Amino acid sequence: MTGFMIGLITTVAIIGFTEIFRKVDIKFIASLTLAVIPFIYIGFSVDPHSLILTIPGASFFLFFAYGGYKKHYMLTIIGLALHGLWDVLFPLVSAVAPHGYDVFCITIDFLLAFYFYMKLKPVHPSIRKQPL
Repeated sequence: MTGFMIGLITTVAIIGFTEIFRKVDIKFIASLTLAVIPFIYIGFSVDPHSLILTIPGASFFLFFAYGGYKKHYMLTIIGLALHGLWDVLFPLVSAVAPHGYDVFCITIDFLLAFYFYMKLKPVHPSIRKQPL
């Protein structure tokens, strides 16, 4: 439960930062978030076996971030959701990941994926508010 609460607070802080700096391209912030998060795992990979798995994993998500920024925003959303699966598997790879880190990260990944999807999805013209 603690991992979830800390993840929720962290997500609210990231969303707050994004809303405060609205002039910055939100697609850039979403892609940057996906690009940075996986590299934190390298810090928890102290043994060579973990590094062999985490460096390609971080690179995998870096490509999703780049594609999401340059090609289509949905690649960033998909990358964040897939990173949630990585969060489940990572404790099996690294013995030094803190307890509750998987729940903490899953919370951030899925909530940010939902937030960025809602902010980046195109609004259909028929849904826009009509003047009264």
